[in-house]
Amino acid sequence: MDREALETSLARRLLEHIGNGTTDMADSVLEVPTDVYLGAHHDREVAALFHGYPLVLALSGALPSPGTHFTADLCGTPVLLTRDEAGKVRAFLNGCRHRGVRICDGGGSSRTLTCPFHAWTYKLDGSLYRVPEDGGFAGMDFSAKGLVELPVAEGYGLIVGRLRPGPAVDIDSYLGPDLAGELALLDFASWEVHGSPHTHPVSANWKVTLDTFRENYHFKFLHRRTLAKYAVGSVLTFDSFGPHLRNASALKSIFALRDVPESEWTDVAQHFSYQYQLFPNTSLTFDARHIELWQILPVTPSTSEVIHTAYLRPGLSDEERSKAVDMAPWICETVVDGEDFWVAGRTEPGIRTGLLDTVVFGRNEPAPQHLHRGFAAVLSSSEE
Repeated sequence: MDREALETSLARRLLEHIGNGTTDMADSVLEVPTDVYLGAHHDREVAALFHGYPLVLALSGALPSPGTHFTADLCGTPVLLTRDEAGKVRAFLNGCRHRGVRICDGGGSSRTLTCPFHAWTYKLDGSLYRVPEDGGFAGMDFSAKGLVELPVAEGYGLIVGRLRPGPAVDIDSYLGPDLAGELALLDFASWEVHGSPHTHPVSANWKVTLDTFRENYHFKFLHRRTLAKYAVGSVLTFDSFGPHLRNASALKSIFALRDVPESEWTDVAQHFSYQYQLFPNTSLTFDARHIELWQILPVTPSTSEVIHTAYLRPGLSDEERSKAVDMAPWICETVVDGEDFWVAGRTEPGIRTGLLDTVVFGRNEPAPQHLHRGFAAVLSSSEE
């Protein structure tokens, strides 16, 4: 399937649902025990899902050219990503091999990176380049004191790696052939980071936070003054790709296609958004101008944080760039912080009491059902 065929099929499905008052449905209602949101699960989930499973660390546009670096803090692990002079992406613990000090913050261009404490300096391939007053370390094997390397792979616009040393990452195996092919169609490897990533602290378990991303049943209620003015609530397509998934959600502009023969449709992607959930914790929302990357991370059993990074499509006109730049903080602060994360914080105390035995996901919420089954499967297999 080419991109035009994919987008036409998604627009068609959305319009059919809107016309019929329907949405994609799961086979049955799912009730998840509230125990999975509480403390006993926390350490097991961090070990199995975050330390043991590949994660999306960034998009390729975070390292736009050889000689660039980018940092991220994920589940208490400071990560340093580099694109070395040969163009290869590498991942390291962002910690100096002398005393463990954080080497750098943010991103940029540089041929070497220097620790601020004693100026130990590293090349972008992680090797130790210079130690001031190196006579004080006579007898030490300098070649063994490069940065601690983490498994990482790049492909289809994604940088995927592990937060602990372990098996190599195969991005094709991580995505599966169908999702890899679809992401290749979207061709976003050159999309550029806009501004700095923003970290949202959330007073809720990471899965409570994640649950707010994966259905739009709540749009007409929680977002009635914001997103509901532009987007169609309670209508969502759902497609799974192994543990991953894709939703498509319609904008109200899609109504303009109802009276136009499908053979005359053009640029239908302007009327809906792609919403991918890359297992276990990464949400990607695409529109014609930009990508919103949301990395949902556990902190404690009852708190989480979400790192939000916006990426802009290269070659935008001044008008398109202005729209994207204006929309990013509105989505980030007004909608997600002010509404989604607000309601997540209001969810956590009730779950934490232990008085609720389950939370319920309706048939009209297939995406969170799929994810919770995936979480349970990984935890079960890690304990065998």
